[in-house]
Amino acid sequence: MSKGEIYLIPLPIHNLEEFNISSIPIVNIQYINTINVFAVENIRTSRRFLKKINPSIVIDDLHFFEINKRSTTQDYNQIISKIIEGNNVGVMSEAGCPGIADPGQALCEIAHQNNIKVIPLIGPSSITMALMASGLNGQQFSFHGYLPIKDNELNNKLNKIIKLPGAHIFIETPYRNEKLLQHLIKKLHPEKKLCIATDINGKNEKIITRKIADMKDIQINLKKQPTIFIFE
Repeated sequence: MSKGEIYLIPLPIHNLEEFNISSIPIVNIQYINTINVFAVENIRTSRRFLKKINPSIVIDDLHFFEINKRSTTQDYNQIISKIIEGNNVGVMSEAGCPGIADPGQALCEIAHQNNIKVIPLIGPSSITMALMASGLNGQQFSFHGYLPIKDNELNNKLNKIIKLPGAHIFIETPYRNEKLLQHLIKKLHPEKKLCIATDINGKNEKIITRKIADMKDIQINLKKQPTIFIFE
């Protein structure tokens, strides 16, 4: 029996109620409709997404594994066993591309160790979309994930990043966006450029890039909004 494969399935990066099915590549839908086993960050979100792209799908016929920061090697091995048995597995995060700042990375790592083919499907990544629209350095950039929460640790991290060339991309939990923005305004040199990309592809989308010196005059609501920060 031949092994199955892993398909990395991007989800919309904004509210599921807002996205149009026409924005999902047809080839993605074709692949998804052949998959019965899914490893997902949020089962409820994944079920809603699958039902939206294929209203006739029978959700109860599908098998879901939940993967998150609490998942163990044993949890991942259960999924790998399904693949070795010949099942294709679709991997979905809460939003955007699985495997990037997401628990799907660990499953892909174990899959490669077991010579299982990993296939990324086309879809949106708020990280790259923010960089595309920022006007900042797309030739040399780094993604730093989440910055530390405590002020002293945050300052130490920023002190190291500031010395490095290129554009620097990071994310924050929506309820801490405003605090982080104010910290950056105080910390970064006035001539540094900062991009704030919030609710990308959503109804409240706003992407602006300004020098730090000009940021104090910007009016932007970051509360509860998924946001990407980039500075250079």
